[in-house]
Amino acid sequence: MTRCISIIIIFLISFSFTSFAQKDNKFSFDVYGILDMQGFYNDRKTYSAIDGLFSLYPLSPSYDANQNDLNSKDNSNFSVAASRLGVRLGLGEALGAKILGTIEADFTGQADGIANYFKLRIANINLKWDNTQLLVGQYWNPMVIAEMLPSNRDLHNGAPFHPFARQSQIRVDFQPLENLNLVAALGFQRDFATIGVSSSKDYKQQTNTLIPEFNIFIQYRSNNLFFGIGGKIMTIEPRENYTFNTTTYGVDQRMTNYLTTFFLNYKKDNSNLKLQALMGENMNDLSLLGGYYESSFDTITHSFSYKPTTVFSSWIDFSQLFGKIKPALLIGYSKNFDVNESSYANAYGLGMTIDNYFRIAPRIEYFFLNNFSLTLSLEYASVKYKDEVSTKRIDGKKASFALCYLFNY
Repeated sequence: MTRCISIIIIFLISFSFTSFAQKDNKFSFDVYGILDMQGFYNDRKTYSAIDGLFSLYPLSPSYDANQNDLNSKDNSNFSVAASRLGVRLGLGEALGAKILGTIEADFTGQADGIANYFKLRIANINLKWDNTQLLVGQYWNPMVIAEMLPSNRDLHNGAPFHPFARQSQIRVDFQPLENLNLVAALGFQRDFATIGVSSSKDYKQQTNTLIPEFNIFIQYRSNNLFFGIGGKIMTIEPRENYTFNTTTYGVDQRMTNYLTTFFLNYKKDNSNLKLQALMGENMNDLSLLGGYYESSFDTITHSFSYKPTTVFSSWIDFSQLFGKIKPALLIGYSKNFDVNESSYANAYGLGMTIDNYFRIAPRIEYFFLNNFSLTLSLEYASVKYKDEVSTKRIDGKKASFALCYLFNY
């Protein structure tokens, strides 16, 4: 029923746009999207969502009474949830700027990763002057740089090594020189939120502080080269109150986290090299590893103290096009420097028991048409959990395919 209503709404909106476009030639729109069929096989259970498409890392061992590892189990699936539909809008001019809009949704679902339900991805208005852009609305988190997206077809886009998140934001791009771009953005979390004391994503940890996260970047661009540096500051308030011995206390301790990154994209002829490194604290709102530790409740001061994890994450993606065939390789590595923290009582985050993790993922893409391709991928993942979880590395192997048709993309 929900899907039928969504289709009807899309039809009515498209009909309304067409009628309006005939009355005002300053308004325009075009529809774009992806038809995306994906399938995979894993030889081990993984931390994942959305029918298993958004798969991040192999799970640590979980033993039954006979010492059999319950997570050492094959699994597979087919899904079209990654298919998406969007509308690009031309909204005329105002204040000397061209006004553009975008609305985009896919079928990756609502809360808890329930797939096959319509989900808002992007909705924003963009004002463009000669050397300045102002974007207001929901878009990729500024740490997800369009020019730096790995070219793999997996839904995770290289997470948990490459950032993957969207947020509501106010963003300014300013180009003082032809090859130089400066970016500043203020944003609040929503779907991609910091994991909280409930061990689930909780955007109120940030919004309750009234302080938006702040991102800033310096980017250089030429015909073959794109690189830059950037960083962000984020403040959260993990708890509003706490009940101890039937008495409830208001708590307002906050924690400020920092992140910095370097990135590079080099193209020559039919080859493309992309690489990025990030170092930061409590970065799981970006689908990266890490989180924070919480002390026991102090019964004298009626408060908690918090410590964020410091995590290093990096990845490299190389592809080479030979006619209709494009082989490629994605390698990622992540290291948690605080995995053995013992002075705090509780830990909240993503992969908090992971010491280090690397992934090697070769793939080959065949283009039937410029916008229609089949991608076959292999993935080898190796995780070192902290010693009390497992004394050996945990390996996982994956094979997947993606059949994608892009229209007006």
